[in-house]
Amino acid sequence: MKTRYLLCYDVRDSVRLRKTAQVAEAYGYRVQYSIFLCDLTKVQVARLEQDLRRVLNVAVDRAMLVDLGPPGDQSRRRVRWLSRPLELYDPGEATVI
Repeated sequence: MKTRYLLCYDVRDSVRLRKTAQVAEAYGYRVQYSIFLCDLTKVQVARLEQDLRRVLNVAVDRAMLVDLGPPGDQSRRRVRWLSRPLELYDPGEATVI
């Protein structure tokens, strides 16, 4: 079962920043420059954390993974947009091509 996470990071070095973005893009959808929404299983969370630890300098860089609950759960509103909302791809929805 997947859980939706908000991944945010602040990386001080431009090389590490690019590598961190590449890792984040492999696991989620970009919302802002350093903010991603990720729908992940427990195994994927562990792999993401491992991949980020290989790239980040934990002495100066910061990364945060926030559990937002099950994706598609409309019983409670987890993200409140203060601007025009971003249309996100939901892999649980049918895609018409």
